[in-house]
Amino acid sequence: MIKKAVRERVLVTGAGGVLGKAVIEKLMATGKWDLLLPTSSELNLLDFRKTLDYFEQNDPKVVIHLASKVYGLAGNMKNQWQAVSENSAINHNLFMALAKFPAKKFFFAGTVASYPFPYHEMPLKEVMFWDGNPHNGEFGYAMAKRHAYSYLKILREEIGMNFVYGVFTNLYGEHDRFDIENGHVIPSLISKAHTARREGTVLEVWGDGSAQRDFLHVSDAARAILFCLEQDDNLDLVNISSGQGHTIRHIAQCIAKEAGVKEIRFNSDKPVGIPVRIVDNSLLKQKGFKPVVDIEDGLARTYHWYAEHYEQARR
Repeated sequence: MIKKAVRERVLVTGAGGVLGKAVIEKLMATGKWDLLLPTSSELNLLDFRKTLDYFEQNDPKVVIHLASKVYGLAGNMKNQWQAVSENSAINHNLFMALAKFPAKKFFFAGTVASYPFPYHEMPLKEVMFWDGNPHNGEFGYAMAKRHAYSYLKILREEIGMNFVYGVFTNLYGEHDRFDIENGHVIPSLISKAHTARREGTVLEVWGDGSAQRDFLHVSDAARAILFCLEQDDNLDLVNISSGQGHTIRHIAQCIAKEAGVKEIRFNSDKPVGIPVRIVDNSLLKQKGFKPVVDIEDGLARTYHWYAEHYEQARR
């Protein structure tokens, strides 16, 4: 099993992203792995031949697949075709390479957006995952991610590849993409708050602040990935979340406090997406994993990282 392996080759796709950087930090801290951390030019997952060549040359035994084309609420609504086509191509090429050069263990980063909507129960539990279609605003991205499970199930049945399909809640943290227009809610608000502080303006927030989301700091998400890969039994599809809901109003207030912004303006005429989304994490908790970064500390860490790295931060 993976926890008994010595210096196995571990491939992390999407290593330059917010979750990828957190995973690399955790992997390096163990000192147990030979890390393969290709850039998109070194491993172009949109090119099947180059993907196959990379696997033939490097033969990774553990694969942590984080690479994807990611948007926030506004970006998903505006880029449905690009979201479904590029993410489907990325996953298809990777799985085709794995069919020829199987890994011992595989972790796939799925998304809570793939859960069927409208929700009939809260929090969202793994048994509900296939009960309908995702929310229309995230449909393209969500369905591309969901479809990946079919490849994994068949690869397990036909060649015995062990996998974990992790369904992530909303992630945030240092090294995120702080894109105001198309990014996720927390990095977008942090970028807005930093600008508001510098210019002496108000913090503008979409919606009335009542929407609730389940947020998980990337350091906890990275810990969860390694925890999943170290389990002896096959977790199959598992939620990775905080299990707690926080209103956007509370998130905005915490960020404004860290930024020193005095006034917040909620724009109730702007879209807010799904009113409430909280993700059950009891399966992982029963296995012995629990998050350790609370929301206030995580937001403070993320805001101050952004303020200190403003010029270099991704947007």
